[in-house]
Amino acid sequence: MASILTSAIIVNAKASVTNYQNTVQGLYDELSSLISQLTAANFMGDAADGFNEFFKTKATPALVDNLIAPEHSLAAGISSMLEGIKAQLLDTVDPQLGDINRDPTKTQ
Repeated sequence: MASILTSAIIVNAKASVTNYQNTVQGLYDELSSLISQLTAANFMGDAADGFNEFFKTKATPALVDNLIAPEHSLAAGISSMLEGIKAQLLDTVDPQLGDINRDPTKTQ
């Protein structure tokens, strides 16, 4: 069954992206806190330093920068795409086609 793309669908999709970003950030904050506590109290030495370095240089970019950073992340790209769809299709093309359909003598 085909569905009709509406502004409400775009708004709901963007809200879902925001919810995803907030959830991922919360989970990352919990993980970061656990790692800080672990390496501060019970895990020391070169292995702890290496683990901290791995978390900062490998895990953090994968979990935060690539997924939810405000620019150049998966979530930012999806939000931008949704905004583009709304602007180009729903805010521009649909009203123009509506005007033409109401009065076929109009040409643009």
